[in-house]
Amino acid sequence: MQTDKAKEIYKRRAATIETINGDLKERRGLRFRVRGLDRVRSVLLLSVLTYNLLRALVIAPEIMLPSTA
Repeated sequence: MQTDKAKEIYKRRAATIETINGDLKERRGLRFRVRGLDRVRSVLLLSVLTYNLLRALVIAPEIMLPSTA
């Protein structure tokens, strides 16, 4: 965080990635307290999968929820 470049990267991260983390934890209830790299990795993968599925529902609902007609 000493250079201007590092500060710019952190600023972009706060505007993109941190909003996703906040959404998953606050609005979607994905809060876990785990210890160990394997468990942390599992929580991360669950969070990524959840976010991607939710985005797919918004972007292409006809693919994710085909009509029964």
